[in-house]
Amino acid sequence: MNTYTTEGILASLGYSDPLDAARQQARMVLLGRLARYQAILHQFEVKRGCTLEKLSQDYQVVGNEDFSADNDYLEWRWYADAAQTTQTQLEAILEYKTR
Repeated sequence: MNTYTTEGILASLGYSDPLDAARQQARMVLLGRLARYQAILHQFEVKRGCTLEKLSQDYQVVGNEDFSADNDYLEWRWYADAAQTTQTQLEAILEYKTR
């Protein structure tokens, strides 16, 4: 019967250091998350026919009431912020590897 260790399994997968494996896994999770957020951001652009910046300008006009646009703006803003945060996290993971 074979005895397996985490270090041995990771080494057989090409990772000499468990932290390298964890960074690679984090990178893959973040890339997947970023792709999802970017797809949703694109859907908002197609749906509204404008950029988030343009919708933001319209959103701030006094007396311009459009509850559908308001909801889209808030959700769109959330996804834009989440995408930026995820991109920053991804850059931190990649930067750590180069140290």
